[in-house]
Amino acid sequence: MLQQNKKYPILALLLFITAPANTDSSRINQFENELKEQQEDYRKDKKEEKEKLLTIEPFCRNLSTNVTWWQMTAEEIQKIKNNGLGYSELIKVILISKKIEKSPDDIIKKRNRGDTFLKISERYGFDYDRIKNETKKIMSEVKTYETK
Repeated sequence: MLQQNKKYPILALLLFITAPANTDSSRINQFENELKEQQEDYRKDKKEEKEKLLTIEPFCRNLSTNVTWWQMTAEEIQKIKNNGLGYSELIKVILISKKIEKSPDDIIKKRNRGDTFLKISERYGFDYDRIKNETKKIMSEVKTYETK
């Protein structure tokens, strides 16, 4: 009778080892995956919603038609402007990004980290005074055209 009692712990151990994975952890993983999918769907919906609601300001429209060498549409310019930039900042961001051949988003990130346009220009070897002068020239050209 004593030997049969020794078999039960071994049998229980064998059943534990050969049992399928813990169903609670698989349920948690399934829940986490479903939650991630829902979050991605929500983000996609919000992004599409923002893109649909894009209102193009006359200034951005004028920039796209008058500063053709940028080769940017009014929508692209407006998306950059929607990052909280003023008109002259918008022009500076695009000018710098065109000169260093990087995306405007890179310049905006540097600007949001506290870098000035002067620092950014110097980092890439551009004369900031030249960028300021180009900005003023573009601003005056765009302002001379009627905004519709």
